[in-house]
Amino acid sequence: MSQPFKIALILAFAALPLLEIGLLIRLGQAIGIWWLAVIVLGTAVLGTYVIRRVGLSVFERALSRLGTEREGFPPLFDGFLQVLAGLLLIFPGVISDLLGLCLLIPQVRHLVIRTGLLKLVTLFHYQAEVSRETFRAGTEENPAGDEGVVIEGEYERVSERPLHQGKAVQPRRSRN
Repeated sequence: MSQPFKIALILAFAALPLLEIGLLIRLGQAIGIWWLAVIVLGTAVLGTYVIRRVGLSVFERALSRLGTEREGFPPLFDGFLQVLAGLLLIFPGVISDLLGLCLLIPQVRHLVIRTGLLKLVTLFHYQAEVSRETFRAGTEENPAGDEGVVIEGEYERVSERPLHQGKAVQPRRSRN
């Protein structure tokens, strides 16, 4: 990730709460404070319901299918996106509520899984290949592999060093 992109991402995350507060104030002025309170509480209740409904059951089913089949990742990410939708609905704010409501639509979740999962897999595959090549480059020096990894360095036993000039450290007594 490039440095300007990181800075822009940090600024976007810092500006999001301010934008949420500004939109809540504008919406409260437009529809009234009581209707805004009903909307905020209603989306929080909906988010809690989604999280309780999904719970750990989707994750347990996905993990059990992952052990037997190769189709375990889409249900796992589907459950993750449903829990994320519930969390976004619990947070007060217009943008987070809209994102949470969009993630409740199954077609949107499937689209996110298809596009996001593909990018995630290619990113991890690239990083795994780079790590594997680095590991191979380090082990090619010792083709026999019998001696293992050798780490050179210096050490000093602290227990044998005197604490003060002229005084030696007394050895510990064994408890028998």
